[in-house]
Amino acid sequence: MAKHRAINTFKPAKKIAAKHSSLPIELKIDSLADDGRGVARHDNKVVFIADALPGETVLAKASRLHKRFDEAELLDIITASADRVAPICAIYYQCGGCQLQHLNYPSQLAYKRAKLDKVITGNGGAAAETAMLQASDTQYRHRARLSYYKGQLGFKAKSSHNIVAVEQCPLLENPINTALAQNRNAICRYFGDKAKGEVSFSADRDGRVGIHIQKDGFVDLKRSEQLAADIEAPAFLYSVTGSKGPAWLGASSPLQYQTLNALTLRYQPGDFTQVNTAVNRQIIDLCLAWLAPQPDEQIADYFCGLGNFSLALANAGARVSGFDAGESMIRSATQQALDAGLPIDYFCVDLFDSAAITIPAGCHKVILDPPRAGAKILCEYLAANKVVSSIAYVSCDPATLARDLAILSAAGFSIAQAAMADMFPHTHHVESVVFLTR
Repeated sequence: MAKHRAINTFKPAKKIAAKHSSLPIELKIDSLADDGRGVARHDNKVVFIADALPGETVLAKASRLHKRFDEAELLDIITASADRVAPICAIYYQCGGCQLQHLNYPSQLAYKRAKLDKVITGNGGAAAETAMLQASDTQYRHRARLSYYKGQLGFKAKSSHNIVAVEQCPLLENPINTALAQNRNAICRYFGDKAKGEVSFSADRDGRVGIHIQKDGFVDLKRSEQLAADIEAPAFLYSVTGSKGPAWLGASSPLQYQTLNALTLRYQPGDFTQVNTAVNRQIIDLCLAWLAPQPDEQIADYFCGLGNFSLALANAGARVSGFDAGESMIRSATQQALDAGLPIDYFCVDLFDSAAITIPAGCHKVILDPPRAGAKILCEYLAANKVVSSIAYVSCDPATLARDLAILSAAGFSIAQAAMADMFPHTHHVESVVFLTR
């Protein structure tokens, strides 16, 4: 019998109603849920247990009871899975950032691909066509957002608003870890004992690290100026904003985000960019291959952001129209297209409002990269418009992807190819790319 120490040290979020329900129970783990928790069955109910793996027999204690399912706290592992490994992070079982470090990386990839395969086959596609895009499973994040409260700078704890102090994170690019180590004391002094807020670190291709602080209350401009002087290069304080009053803005130049080959995007700390630059480049390359842009061909880029796909498509010869709701991003994207001399027209549009959506004249190919909420309204619009014949859909949520693919499938689109892109190793999040034609 394999014995392991208790893993979860946090108190349950909700008291158990029945006294006997808090007694330890032995459970057999059948599978992994979409959020990475182990799934077992007890008393004709599904039970979710964090940090448990399929095939394991565990000792657990109920932590929350619901009508249709229960949640339990892992106390001990009686029989461990052959796929279980030691986490690469010393604070993994306390930090809420990752969910799968206890599962070996090949099994993580198989788990995520299976989630996408289920979506693909459920909408008429073939699972055998699902490709895999991956890069390094460590040091892949080029940006991170930490929280500060009562002297602690770190990540939110699992199932809690508490903060777990972070010295170094194995998922962050080296320049961010270095900037964190060199400047955490200065940042903590700036906040003091009572203030709270968030600190964003963003690294660019040249190793510079921009720091943005969002804090409660007013911003002390003089103290912000002093913090800027205290930050060690190549890191720099980009800006400090508060919930009240004016912000402190530095004079540093924007960061550079490499997309494909020599193409770069200028961005500010706080702007949305894909956290995994290596996997992002693979996604762009795959979408270019699928859409095969021809000289002067019109292609629409929905949820375009700063132009992650627009620049690559235009650089390949297409005329691109980009659509997004973020005014500041659209302004930045427009200027960058002008500076690069690329034929891109950007429009500020609410893509969750069917009355605001348009398809450019002569446009037969589109790419969309929506947020986690998906693109239901846009997919309904594209489904009704018979002009569009090819769609590259980049998704960060299998559930909303399944819903949107059903809309497109009902309108005659079929899944030609698909890929699981491991944008977030050691977490349960699944990024995917699907190519549809009709």
